[in-house]
Amino acid sequence: MSTRCGAIDPGVILYLLDLGITADGVRRMLYEDSGLLGLSGISHDMRKLLASPAPEAAEAVEVFVYRGGREIGSLSAALGGLDTLVFTAGIGEGSPEIRQRIAQQAAWLGLRLDPARNAAGATEIGVGPVRVLVLPADEELATAEAVYGLLRS
Repeated sequence: MSTRCGAIDPGVILYLLDLGITADGVRRMLYEDSGLLGLSGISHDMRKLLASPAPEAAEAVEVFVYRGGREIGSLSAALGGLDTLVFTAGIGEGSPEIRQRIAQQAAWLGLRLDPARNAAGATEIGVGPVRVLVLPADEELATAEAVYGLLRS
């Protein structure tokens, strides 16, 4: 995540409050000052982090890739396997390097990318037993469709 903290131990929140940080300060820390920005201290933008020579940028990218691979592994175990993986949204759609690095983390599941198709941003980029897709996200349309469905029921 670019500025949000993701999963944390709830005790962290209590500790921050015990330090005297206000509830609004904790909220700002968790939602605006964490994620890639908090880890790197440089930017929330993956493109800037990939281009940066700073070790903090490289570390933030490594954590992002590690967590992506960890989530794929965890969800694959819960689902009993993996037949298709979809990369979407800003980083998933826009960063062939991050897609490749995450695929390497999950190679044990049979995840492999065609380097040329990945670099070109093709829709189908996988080779091997796991289908790998790059699909555009349209969060506004998904929200509108969900609201429309609720209003009709």
